[in-house]
Amino acid sequence: PLSRETGSGMDISNLLVGVVPPASEQIKSSVGEKIHKLCGDSDWQPRFIAVTDSFLVMSHPGAKEVSDQIPLHEISECSKLEADSNLSAFVVCTMDDGYNGGRQYTFSAESEECVVGWMKLISEQAITRSAQIHKRSWVRKQQEKARVIMKSRNWQIMMGLLIVANFIVNIGQQCLPTRQSHTDQNTRIFNAFDILFTAIFALELFLSLFAYWLVPFFRSGWNCFDLTIVSVSIFGVCYPGGPTWILVLRTLRVFRVLRLFRQARALRTIMAALLAALPIVAQAFVILAMVSIVFAVVGQAIFAEKSPVLFANFANSLYTVFGLLTVGGWRLNVAAVKDPKYGDNDVDPTPTCYFIALIVICVWVLLQAVIAVLVDNFKLAFRREEKQVFLEEEEERLKARGLTKAMLISPLAPLLDNLAHFVNSEDLSHRIFKVFQALDCDRGGTLSFVEMAEGLRKMKQFSPTIVLTQDDCHRLIRGELCCSGALTPLQFERAIRRELELHMERQVSRDAYFG
Repeated sequence: PLSRETGSGMDISNLLVGVVPPASEQIKSSVGEKIHKLCGDSDWQPRFIAVTDSFLVMSHPGAKEVSDQIPLHEISECSKLEADSNLSAFVVCTMDDGYNGGRQYTFSAESEECVVGWMKLISEQAITRSAQIHKRSWVRKQQEKARVIMKSRNWQIMMGLLIVANFIVNIGQQCLPTRQSHTDQNTRIFNAFDILFTAIFALELFLSLFAYWLVPFFRSGWNCFDLTIVSVSIFGVCYPGGPTWILVLRTLRVFRVLRLFRQARALRTIMAALLAALPIVAQAFVILAMVSIVFAVVGQAIFAEKSPVLFANFANSLYTVFGLLTVGGWRLNVAAVKDPKYGDNDVDPTPTCYFIALIVICVWVLLQAVIAVLVDNFKLAFRREEKQVFLEEEEERLKARGLTKAMLISPLAPLLDNLAHFVNSEDLSHRIFKVFQALDCDRGGTLSFVEMAEGLRKMKQFSPTIVLTQDDCHRLIRGELCCSGALTPLQFERAIRRELELHMERQVSRDAYFG
């Protein structure tokens, strides 16, 4: 049975449209007034309403959570209700393709004066907000066009070819003869190429910055890398001469070729997998470094007098140990610290045991363990990146067809992903009931298709937005309707449990496909 007690599970205030904004954000509220909202044909229920700079919000009296809201820029009309001359009421109409789907909201007030005041305020704020939105709409359209261009395959190929061409020019600059007769002419040619490529990459950077302004741009590590390289290139072009550190900065332009990892998805997947594996590998490498330091300290204590070149101090000792990790020339090192009393064919046990222990522990065991950890974690990270690339490509294909991944799998996929984190059956029932409460805005105890579709579409924390059609609803409920044509809490739970079971089966199959 469904539990109606509060406790574990999701917070209802976070399911729909949020909490009532504080008084400091309210332009006007119905505090001290009696406002009622028409629910159904003749059911007038008390409501708290408030106007902010962006929304007309509604909630039940005394409640902290918002039951519904209307974006001010989507209000098409706010007029007086003329159906009943004895009733002081006004109607707020919304756009058909907007957040509220063309729904009309009817409110009653205590007097005609209150109605006129609310109508005037709502109309004025709607006009102001609409002007603000339309002022930004042109810029957003241009940003969307820029993003489409930069994601296109032709753009990616063109930028990749330019990066390769720039890399070839950099190599050619180092390979051409440097005789004085050719130096001035070569310098002018390559400087011209340098300015050309720098200008092209700077334009690309500015286009990317415009398309993903501002926080989304800096969230990408590749964008930050591009910004650094292009900035260094621009600095080098503006200051061609100067001190040595400027020349060093100019040589960093050769790192432009690394931007190929961003253009080529396969290379980017390998690089991302390698970077994802590094934190685990670093832990294994720390163990190897600590053991190597121990051997360096022991070697300095034992062999400092016999071989000052190899073990005179800690730095020399550590450098010797590092050389031994390559297993190169270790027999010469043994001979260098060998006691003179032992002949050429005799074995000095002290250095022999030291070097054998060092090679066995550090080279044969720890170094191989570091490599094994790197390979193992690289495989896991590569599979994760490969799965992510597959999902991105799938999403792009669906977007080209005007669909979303949630629409293809299940329109309730975002909600089901949230519900899947239940502890036990009782906790799942509690979570589903909280969803039911959030969708049942009029507190009628049943859930109609309109309430379900509008409520799911307004759940702000889900991405993409849940869009439920009548066909989706019929498939979901499978004939489970009460006599009033709506779902009871128990019927709603059974329907959601069926969808959740199918959704989890699909997820298991997909995870099994990617190993």
